[in-house]
Amino acid sequence: MNTEILITLKNATWPLHQRLETNMNLLSPSFSMEDYRRLIKAFWGYYRPFEASLTSVPELHGCLPDIAMRSKLSLLETDLQALGVEVDSLERLPVCHELPICNDLASALGCLYVLEGSTLGGQVISRHFKSLLNLEVENGAAFFTGYGEQTGAMWQTFRAVLMAVTVDEDALVHAACETFTTLERWLCSAIILSDE
Repeated sequence: MNTEILITLKNATWPLHQRLETNMNLLSPSFSMEDYRRLIKAFWGYYRPFEASLTSVPELHGCLPDIAMRSKLSLLETDLQALGVEVDSLERLPVCHELPICNDLASALGCLYVLEGSTLGGQVISRHFKSLLNLEVENGAAFFTGYGEQTGAMWQTFRAVLMAVTVDEDALVHAACETFTTLERWLCSAIILSDE
């Protein structure tokens, strides 16, 4: 068990994580429903190509058999429909083309470290949006609710995989950092540029 990798990942990504949280300011009391709708569209535009890239790494399915259950794209689509976005119009939403390179197990796990870790923060964010905008799983907050009561268990399972695999740690850390960087860049530009 390589527990050091978790410390290395946390230390390397922490400044990027903090910067993303600060720039997005999701816990602001002035966050409106329209802001939220733009945000979910932007997340969809990132996750759609990103999850396709992740699931194309064959080794990932072997070490993380529940990878299909970890997909967030369907949650985002459920939220968008609840927020009044027609299914047919999803294909017209912009998608991110500047994604981390994800072509082997190390990079895939590095990317997933960010996505899976975000489910922990999502629990705090979902409570905030429930209070602020009256959003719950059924009416637009499925993405941030994520795994719900299973969030802790899903995170522990992922941590165990990270500690058990033998991969290029530099590639793992680089992919995690690139995920934070590209996600922040995309969310900021997509939300600012969105005029739908």
